[in-house]
Amino acid sequence: MRTRWFLAAIGLLALAPLAALLLALERAPRVERPVVITPDQVERAKRIVDTHRYRVRPGMIGVVNVLPDDADAAANYLARRFAQGSAGVTLGEGKVDLQLSVPVLGHPPAAFLNIGATLVQTLGLPRLESLRVGRLPVPTALVDRFAPTLLRWLGRDAEVRMALDALQQVRMSASRLTIVYRWQGGSPFRAGSSVFAAADRERLLHQQTLLATNSRRGGPAPATLSGVLQPQLQLAAERSAGGDAVAENRAAILVTTLHVLGVPLHQVLPEAAGWPRPVGRSVTLDGRDDLAKHFMLSAAIAAYADTALADAIGLYKEIEDARSGSGFSFNDLAADRAGTTFGEKAVAGVAPAGQLQHRVAAGVQDTDLMPPWRDLPESLPEPVFRQRFGGVDAPAYRAMMQEIEQRVAALRVLR
Repeated sequence: MRTRWFLAAIGLLALAPLAALLLALERAPRVERPVVITPDQVERAKRIVDTHRYRVRPGMIGVVNVLPDDADAAANYLARRFAQGSAGVTLGEGKVDLQLSVPVLGHPPAAFLNIGATLVQTLGLPRLESLRVGRLPVPTALVDRFAPTLLRWLGRDAEVRMALDALQQVRMSASRLTIVYRWQGGSPFRAGSSVFAAADRERLLHQQTLLATNSRRGGPAPATLSGVLQPQLQLAAERSAGGDAVAENRAAILVTTLHVLGVPLHQVLPEAAGWPRPVGRSVTLDGRDDLAKHFMLSAAIAAYADTALADAIGLYKEIEDARSGSGFSFNDLAADRAGTTFGEKAVAGVAPAGQLQHRVAAGVQDTDLMPPWRDLPESLPEPVFRQRFGGVDAPAYRAMMQEIEQRVAALRVLR
């Protein structure tokens, strides 16, 4: 009798992990939503960054107020960016409810990891009040025991550790999330080794060296974007033989983008301060330097981040121009869309990345990168833009954007 009970107990213990796994995994996601980032949300994020950059000094206390929709959109963006999942955040008085769905077990996924958590406000950092993984409730005592280990694991990343060390308090209400932090100085980008792996730094060095050499030959005279990109992508193609075409393209795009914007590479990667530096010059796309900047900035965002974010940043730039600058310009948006498509293709996989390399390396003109734009409306003040196109959700605006998309799709290099 005792033997049977003993064997039964052993069997139950062996089945317990399997039962927990079956309870934790589910066949459908509880959260499934697209990434949508509006220009207004990008504007508010930019305002937060600018406030920190210009007003908060090392050792000072900073305060960030995040609206409920912004917190929700940011959580969903991060879930898609890092886990190909979806997330939702609901703010309440003194608490935050988080829902996260992550696909697992193959592509298409055979199951989903659905996580629900509630964080409650304390005098300092939030405390986890409840956690559920699928249909499996996780005892809070177990979470409390392993939370320090999780934080130490997250802290291995220099950027995450810097953010965690800066946090002082998080206050929660239905109307906003208030984050209090004490900034100790420095920038996440100063930790160059944590941002770029050794192989990526080597790729950037090769791209930077080639760009510096070619820029010295041409001197400070203006250069065309196609003339700058052609040798950079040719180098990427040569180095991709038996290597990583996507990574080589990313390096070429980043180095070219910073050059077009007039930003030294060492501001992103400190060790590049000792590398060869290109001669400063104006780079134009179809005769205009603003189009080159729009194209390359959008290409870099698409190559390194989510394309929904790239589109939102490009649209935000045009709305800002309409309010206080040169006005809303559809030709700038055409450059944004062409650049985004270029960046997407550059990192879409080994075959598309290699195809783009060889097409550009074989020789391109600016008109191969930029669609026809001279007949597109530009420099529209906000009242004129709204009168003619009705806003960014109106049929007239959508029709103009559809026309731009068709022109971009017809570009030979980007097919």
